[in-house]
Amino acid sequence: MKWFLKEKHHYFLLLAVVFYITVLVLLYSTRFESYIYYQRISFESTDAQIYANLYYPSKQITFQNKAPLIIYAHGLGSQKDLDIRIPNEFTKRGFYVASIDYRGNGESTGHILDINYQSYRNRTIVPAIAQDCSKLLDTIETLPVYDRINSSQIGLIGHSLGGMVVLMNGALDNRFKVTVTWAGLVNFSAKEFYISETDPFMKYIPSKIINSLNPSNLLVIHSIYDSTVPYKENALVAQKLTNCPVINITENLLGGPHLLLSNTVLINSIEWIESKFFNSTTLNGSIQLTYMASFVLLFLGLVGLFLVTLGLIKNSLKYFSIDATRDKEDLKFNLQIGDKKRKIILKELIKISLYYGGFISLWLIFYILMGIIGIIIVPLVIIFIYFCAFLLKNVIIAEERSQKVITYIKLHLKDEIKSQFHKNVILFSFFSVLIFLSLYISFSLLYPFAFFSPVNLIDFILTYSIYPFYLAIELFYRKIIYPRLHFIKSDSNKMMLTSSMAIIHVAILMSFSFQLLIINSVLVTYLIFLAVIIMNSLIYEKTRKFSSVLISSFIIIQVFFGSAISSILGIGSIIHIFI
Repeated sequence: MKWFLKEKHHYFLLLAVVFYITVLVLLYSTRFESYIYYQRISFESTDAQIYANLYYPSKQITFQNKAPLIIYAHGLGSQKDLDIRIPNEFTKRGFYVASIDYRGNGESTGHILDINYQSYRNRTIVPAIAQDCSKLLDTIETLPVYDRINSSQIGLIGHSLGGMVVLMNGALDNRFKVTVTWAGLVNFSAKEFYISETDPFMKYIPSKIINSLNPSNLLVIHSIYDSTVPYKENALVAQKLTNCPVINITENLLGGPHLLLSNTVLINSIEWIESKFFNSTTLNGSIQLTYMASFVLLFLGLVGLFLVTLGLIKNSLKYFSIDATRDKEDLKFNLQIGDKKRKIILKELIKISLYYGGFISLWLIFYILMGIIGIIIVPLVIIFIYFCAFLLKNVIIAEERSQKVITYIKLHLKDEIKSQFHKNVILFSFFSVLIFLSLYISFSLLYPFAFFSPVNLIDFILTYSIYPFYLAIELFYRKIIYPRLHFIKSDSNKMMLTSSMAIIHVAILMSFSFQLLIINSVLVTYLIFLAVIIMNSLIYEKTRKFSSVLISSFIIIQVFFGSAISSILGIGSIIHIFI
């Protein structure tokens, strides 16, 4: 141990590991109070592969032999393991919970507007999404665990677009005895989905099929301030059609009115379902909510995971024999003294401020002129400007040396490529990515939370479309900003400064595209990009090779942005009704 703690980065790794393990112990102790096991389920539904998690409760209900089952459908662009409220709080009370990725979301393939032209439960030409929960129940009925489930106590809960999904499934399948919608989508026109009024999908939207009998025991919970799924056009329409009770949420909520992150929402949902299943709201014991603690621990767990990743990267460099020689400008600056050194610092600070201000302004101008599409075009402009400057610089140098421009550039590029793609640099980059992805995947599978991946090869290939975005930002921070930080002696301080600038930059970009952040995989892509920027700052600090950050960005971004692509394509033309 004394040998291990000789260096500061050894202390960092040790503290990161202790922090991470402590959080995991707390996280799993709270999880096991709710469910002891979860089972990944997959099944086919109308040319799509649908995935779900089935959570097994840690508690047994003592006053009856079999347990109830709740199927939960998440909101727009989310996925089955992001919102832990239903799995955690209902399993804690003895319920089985199945959380579904309905088509076009999460791991599930297909498109929300798919139509099932085959006969199912005596109906043909029905929106496939109106049968995804029913087919999930069909699958659960074939599992050994179904012997422990009370077939007369099966309910549905859905949030936002998931609210629409459970209304459709509940109205068409009498096996579902209770339905609860949180800010559920009820009523909309065909043009909002970019389809015609004669499209088969429109015959089965909730406002066309729900009534006082179907779905059974309906409860609507909605914020009166919700602008994403407006209260009057949806909650009140459902109430008028079904005469169901509506719980009006009037409080200011964390995350905004549409997210419905509120104890009131969960307590009313639990009481409503238990009153219908058990004829009592007290028979199953008092309601003690712990989901917020779980959310905090999950966040801290991901922070700990990232810190451990950084610590392992810092400690593993010595095994790859990479010579991260300091730049010539760094060496020149170290020779300066007094006023000359202060003038150099001031000059570089002014340059950095101008470059950074111009960089941010360029994104802002394109956003003002072109909207979100401008955010996609800016990186192409930046890459073009950079390579024009690169060519101009080499032309000037070639002329000064009286060499042919083409010959000089060829030789220069050859030497640059050779130095960049050193075997150990590539191995170190792959090793760093492997550490991050291994820790992340193991974390998100052992505790089912935020597991993102492309659903098919096509979506994985489409992620190349976003790569200019990351290339432009990496070029700016590694090739323009970092070389001008030679007046900062500590490499760690350089890393912290570039990371801080990148965080501010990405936060601004997130504000530009806030409409798309309702799609959780898009939000996570931004957050992962921040993590990659920080990780790349450390990798670049250790290697001084641009190829190293390209490799790490390329692999990680492929995985996470592939998930965003899958969600966007699966949701398709309906995104705009929420933004």
